[in-house]
Amino acid sequence: MLTAFAVAHLAPTTWLAATPTASTPEPTTGSLIRRGYLAAAVGGAVAAALYGLATGTAVELDYNPYLKWTLGAAIPLTVCAALIAATAPRIAADALPTWLALTRPAVTHAIIAAIGIFLMRAALTLTTPIDLTGMPGLAGSLGAALLGAATALTASRSRMLRTITAPGLAIGYALVFSYDTSSALIVGYLVALTWWGLRLTAQTLRLAFPAVGTALHRLVDRSSG
Repeated sequence: MLTAFAVAHLAPTTWLAATPTASTPEPTTGSLIRRGYLAAAVGGAVAAALYGLATGTAVELDYNPYLKWTLGAAIPLTVCAALIAATAPRIAADALPTWLALTRPAVTHAIIAAIGIFLMRAALTLTTPIDLTGMPGLAGSLGAALLGAATALTASRSRMLRTITAPGLAIGYALVFSYDTSSALIVGYLVALTWWGLRLTAQTLRLAFPAVGTALHRLVDRSSG
């Protein structure tokens, strides 16, 4: 799903970067954004479903547990991508660079989380690389620490909050990691990833409908007054 977001972000970014001296027509850029994020919504969900089905086929077990994980993680981001596809083309041309900076996908954080989850699962199932190193406890705690750090980095854009929460969550995840808590730790990261998608959607709506945001601010100011 994040790969689909990255591809959707790449199309309008490349278009704008290729024409630095000319004004980019809004319909052209809007069409790229609409098509890119609509493709991300559909393609990401289909890829998640296929991955769950393929995993069930590989282990020759029921598909439901794997589809629950893959689709459960993908559907919230699918909805976010669909909303972005519908509303982002309304963003004014002068606000597009700001919006594109906000939409950079959290791919690096996802890679850190993926490595962490891989080490956690390897420690619990005693598979590669644990079967070679023979240190399941250390590898599992290291994986949990990476997952905790990725969760903190994904949940916030603030450098200060990241500096404070990333070490704390890394240590906390490492300390509580066990067979019983591993799924909860993964769900914690998926919640942070969903929050990333919701925050991006909210920022898109704010830029696409600036008058609505101004009106809400006025209502809040009047209420507080």
